[in-house]
Amino acid sequence: MQSGRSDMFRHPRQPSCWKKLPNRATNLWRILPGGLLTEKQGVSSVFDKSVKEIKEKQEAFQVFMDENGRKLLPLLFATFKVAGMYEANNNRYIDQASKLREAFDKIFAEEPDIALTTSGGYFFLSDFRIKLDRDSDTAATYFLERWPLLGISGFTFNKNLDPRELDKFIFLLSGFEAGPDPSETFQALKERLNQLKIERIGLVRLSEGTGDNELADDKKDSIKVSARKTFFNAVNVVQNTLNQARHNGAVNITKTKRVVQELIDRIIDDEASILELTAIRSFDDYTYVHSVNVCVLSLVLGFHLGLDRKMLSNLGVGALLHDIGKTKLPIALVNKPGIYDEYDWQQMRKHPVYGVKALFKTRVIDETTARASTVIFEHHLFYDGSGYPELPNKRRPSLFARIVSIADTYNAMTSGRIYHVKRHLPDEAITSMVNRIEKTFDPLLLKVFINTMGIYPVGTVVALSSNEIGIVSRNNPDDLEHPEVKVIANEDGIFEINEVKVIDLSKETGVKVSKIIDDDKYNIDIASYLDVE
Repeated sequence: MQSGRSDMFRHPRQPSCWKKLPNRATNLWRILPGGLLTEKQGVSSVFDKSVKEIKEKQEAFQVFMDENGRKLLPLLFATFKVAGMYEANNNRYIDQASKLREAFDKIFAEEPDIALTTSGGYFFLSDFRIKLDRDSDTAATYFLERWPLLGISGFTFNKNLDPRELDKFIFLLSGFEAGPDPSETFQALKERLNQLKIERIGLVRLSEGTGDNELADDKKDSIKVSARKTFFNAVNVVQNTLNQARHNGAVNITKTKRVVQELIDRIIDDEASILELTAIRSFDDYTYVHSVNVCVLSLVLGFHLGLDRKMLSNLGVGALLHDIGKTKLPIALVNKPGIYDEYDWQQMRKHPVYGVKALFKTRVIDETTARASTVIFEHHLFYDGSGYPELPNKRRPSLFARIVSIADTYNAMTSGRIYHVKRHLPDEAITSMVNRIEKTFDPLLLKVFINTMGIYPVGTVVALSSNEIGIVSRNNPDDLEHPEVKVIANEDGIFEINEVKVIDLSKETGVKVSKIIDDDKYNIDIASYLDVE
């Protein structure tokens, strides 16, 4: 689909009232006034000013698309229904069609090409999530049931769409009979559009779009395969990049950008499939995997903040290379399993500066490398300006550095490697981070991160009230206490790898999570249940 704002990234669901946090952390929240982008500190104030301006424009356009998408959905539904009862020359239909055209015209004034689609049970106007209200419920339910039967996940509309073309489309869809095979139905519908010369309305095929609420099994498998391939490709890219930096070579920014784009695509497809890979700890090359994990966690947080694709790309490159400076430190120090002494810390605190120097050996110095250098330099600076490198004048780190700081700390704590001697369970890590809020972490960003990860992050091993054991495979944004779980052991304690069942606790009456289990303590290999090859 061609779009006047193809660089804008879709904004997923904003958590409602921030929902519930882990019990031990709930009473620690102190909400601060102001927005996410109020300061202009950073390595370059020009960067942060640019980010602020982009963010303001993006937020305004997001509101516009959300409001008009919310109006368009029930109008389209009502027009289909009226067309099913009246002829095109009936005043009732004429009035309804006129309202629909007015809604389209208002959107076309800002966006020349739009798409109305579904993904994961949500609706999007182009790349922007529509926050449905009660007036939209009936229409949403109808389209979620109807469109998959037609083999579609939505439609595209061009601003040159004329009233007669729209009328033909409405009457075609209102009476079109779906066959038993959605794929064949799609082809038949496409042929009818061609026969009626409807050229400014296109079909978004279900298999080509981001999917329906109930993705077909083969589609799910394909998404998981793509996620694994991209994840391990990213690990290889990081390994090659850090080796280049270790031997004083120029960093290949082009490959880094490319793999970040692939990670963004996987998050768009299904963030749970890529997030679950960050929970695996049975890797030999911790340093490389940690960099990819931090990149994924940072991108998911940026995704939920509503950053557009360009900003996500810049964020991802910085996150992927955040520890590049460690290539200039002794390997024995980087991999030291015990507690660091003061001399060790003196050396370790130099890696942000080393990292910036390493990055600037690249052949290309552009906005991406400049922003990445900011992340590399600032990712150990705390929210209050303390931390390291120690600055003569304390200042708040940049937005991207604050995001990466949260992702870096969380992954390090839950991995339990290197100088984080004790591995923390996810809820313990979150509680520890909440206890350091305002000094170490941006309160609003950490809040979004917690709601993004859920009370039980993807990959967490949990005991259920049914005495079964499971691995969290997906969170329910509307009900963080009841995630989707892969059951890996039955009530008799028998573990199954080949016959893992998946249950949605938000729909499973009487079954809930009773506690989080330390998979290391019970020798549970998470990778065995994630089909990691």
